[in-house]
Amino acid sequence: MSKIMKKDYNVHLYEVNYNNKANIVSIMNYMGDLATYQSEKLGVGIEYLMSNKIAWVVYKWDVHMDKYPEYDDTVTISTNPYSIRKFYAYRKFEIFNKGEKIGEANSLWFLINTEKRRPCRVPEDLYNAYGLTKDDDKQLEFEKLLLPSEINSEKRFDVRYSDIDTNRHVNNVKYISWALENIPSDIMKTCSVSDIKVIYEKETSYGETITVQTQMQETEDKYIFDHVIKNSEGEKLTLIKTEFLKG
Repeated sequence: MSKIMKKDYNVHLYEVNYNNKANIVSIMNYMGDLATYQSEKLGVGIEYLMSNKIAWVVYKWDVHMDKYPEYDDTVTISTNPYSIRKFYAYRKFEIFNKGEKIGEANSLWFLINTEKRRPCRVPEDLYNAYGLTKDDDKQLEFEKLLLPSEINSEKRFDVRYSDIDTNRHVNNVKYISWALENIPSDIMKTCSVSDIKVIYEKETSYGETITVQTQMQETEDKYIFDHVIKNSEGEKLTLIKTEFLKG
C-alpha cells in the first residue's frame, strides 16, 4: 500500500490576493513542496536523485478548488503516490482547512535521465520507497487540452533567475503565474479559480523570452481561459486551461 503523507502550511500575507484568500499559485507550491518533502523523508529526495542522475518532472496537473483559505489559516495537504507505470508516476493530493476538504488535485510525473533529458524506467527502490509494486499501475484520467482557436490577449515575459528550480529549468508553477498574468484584472479581483489543468510539453530556461496567448470564453456561471505558452522560436511549451467562478 502506498504511503500517504500530510503536512501543514501556514498561509502567509504574501501568499494571499485582493480578497485576503490564498492564491492558486501558493496552493500549487504547497503541493509541489509536499511531494519533495515526502521523497526526502523516504530517503529518495534531491540528493538521491542527483546521485543517480535522475529527476522527477511534472507533466500534467488537474487541480480543483471549492474554497480558498485566508491569511494565517493553517492548511493541511495530504499526498498519495498513487501508481507507477514504467517511466512515469501518478500522485494525488487533497487540501483541507479547519477539517474541511476544500480542494484536490491529480498529477502525472515523468522520471528523466538528467544527462540525456529523456524519460527513464523507474527503479525498484523508488517503488519500494513509495510502498508500491508493479501491480500498482492504475492510470488517472486527464482532460485533453487544445490550442486556443482565437487569441484574445497576449503577453511576453523574460525568464528570471527566480523562476529557476533545482533542475536548472523553470519551476512548473511559474508557468501558471505567467498564464494568470494574461487574465483581465477585473476577473482576477472578483472571481476565484475553480479548476486549473496543465500539460507541460517542452522546458525553458533562464534568459528565454516567452509569450502567453489566451482565449477567453464566458458561460452563465464562469469564465474559461485556454492558454498556450511559447518560446521565442514559437515552439509550444505549455497548454493551460483555467476556469473562474463568477461572484
